[in-house]
Amino acid sequence: MKIQHLVFYDGACGICDLIVSCLYKADNKKIFGFAPLQGETAREALKDLTEEQKQADTMILIENYKQPDEKIYIYGQAAFRTAWLIGGWWTLAGWLYFVLPAFITDPGYRFFARNRHLILAPRSCQIPDKTDYDRFLP
Repeated sequence: MKIQHLVFYDGACGICDLIVSCLYKADNKKIFGFAPLQGETAREALKDLTEEQKQADTMILIENYKQPDEKIYIYGQAAFRTAWLIGGWWTLAGWLYFVLPAFITDPGYRFFARNRHLILAPRSCQIPDKTDYDRFLP
């Protein structure tokens, strides 16, 4: 299966697990792949990021993964762009990518990301199960 877009997530975060599970189920076109930030794929794919981006233990989206027009999104822009690309009802949230600039969305997203472990305790990654291996990278 060819992955068009790759979502990196914190594999030690319960909320991240839940969000990725929702994204996986909503991705009817099967255009997304997923990989934990703690894995081999992240080490290789994200090695050229800025130091600030490398410190982000939050969602990172690579749109057009391994293509010449590859683009990286972090924080709120990654979340909204992912919603836009999934389509369907998710498009409503995806509109925020076009309407709200990063300097508005990113502080709120970073605050949530820093405190997410207080909301749902960290746990080992619950995904993928054996049926999901084709879209989950190490």
